[in-house]
Amino acid sequence: MRLLFALAAVGALAACRGAETKAGAGAPPAHAGSGAVVSAAAATAPVPSKAGGMVEGAAGLRPHHEEPVVECPASIADAADDDARLAELLDEANRQIEHAAYGAAWTCADRAADLVPTSVEAHHLRGAALAALGRDAEAQMAYALALSLDPDDPETLRAVADFYINGKGERGRDALRLGLELAQRGSRRVQARRRRNPPLAADLAVLEAQALNDLGRSDEALGRVDTALRLAPGRGDALHERGVALFDLSRFGDAKAAFTKALTIQPDDAYTHQMLGLTLEQLGEMKAAEAEIDRALQLAPADLSPAVLIPVPEFQQEIDAVVATLPADRRTKVQAIKIEIADLPDPVDLAAVKPPFPPTILGLYRGPVGHAAVVPQQPGDEPPSIVLYRRNLARAVKTRRELSEQIRDTLLHEIGHLEGLDEDDLRRRGME
Repeated sequence: MRLLFALAAVGALAACRGAETKAGAGAPPAHAGSGAVVSAAAATAPVPSKAGGMVEGAAGLRPHHEEPVVECPASIADAADDDARLAELLDEANRQIEHAAYGAAWTCADRAADLVPTSVEAHHLRGAALAALGRDAEAQMAYALALSLDPDDPETLRAVADFYINGKGERGRDALRLGLELAQRGSRRVQARRRRNPPLAADLAVLEAQALNDLGRSDEALGRVDTALRLAPGRGDALHERGVALFDLSRFGDAKAAFTKALTIQPDDAYTHQMLGLTLEQLGEMKAAEAEIDRALQLAPADLSPAVLIPVPEFQQEIDAVVATLPADRRTKVQAIKIEIADLPDPVDLAAVKPPFPPTILGLYRGPVGHAAVVPQQPGDEPPSIVLYRRNLARAVKTRRELSEQIRDTLLHEIGHLEGLDEDDLRRRGME
């Protein structure tokens, strides 16, 4: 059996992170207030003609563009040497990041990089500020420069790993794998140091656990979370991640305990309330589950959305509409199997593989994969079927239109399995 789980955490579940792990949570857009600045004179300036004369109008000129800049507030003595200037710029960049003043932090770090282009910390801080400002392409380049100067610096490895694992925007499996590799390298390097740094080691272990959970390797994630909690027992984000791993492994009683303890440390973390609500739902504690999910929505209304839950008959209409668009031969094949609608996955289905499927899956294909269309069914084999999970799909989107799109994409993914495609085949077709 195969399932669609890469997108199962979108919207309601993908974050599954405490706000403290988001480097740029709440930061303003990179170009807030910016735009092309063209003076009235420039708009009517004459343009040289091929003959050497001047042509009225600016049709031949690109618009002048000027980015607004938040100046670095560092106070540097005129007599200071380069080392003192660098130290003050880096210290000020760190202070500005601590105060979520990412525009000023970037300017300070950028000035430091101009002063000493080989400063690993300058490029590291440039990357952190740019990532918080949503300028991902520039952040990647800054981090790449830092790593090229010192590929084994654990602090930089931690920052770059966090960028790929927890950064804004969509993060695919390759980004998660890259983030995991960087976090693992950082863990190895910090362990090899003569002077121990338990907080840094705990940071890296939590990042590893986050990536492993998101990659569907929650059994491995538990080991890294336990390492983090040995190093830093009071970390709410580590307890949260432990709860996520236990939830994905269908150990709901243990997950409830982990999330409950995490909330004693980070009581206003929306994602921990959300995950506790989903866990309570699995335990059948529906009233308490609803209260926790409502609390999550109150705490993070910009990031979390109410479930777009539609009635079963309307959901069935969505399925029928997708099937009707298939070519005749495919439609006949699909109409010959059972397509079910369930609110949530059956525990038996979740436990059909080891480690189990996470409870947040959007859909599931039951049957053989890889030449399924040509291998005859054997006596006693369960007939192929597809099931779509109404509540999980409702939580994976923000709008009714997105729900239609997600139902379609999930159903076509599972039909791909019916036709003999495995997860890698579907990934290559852009159908993850």
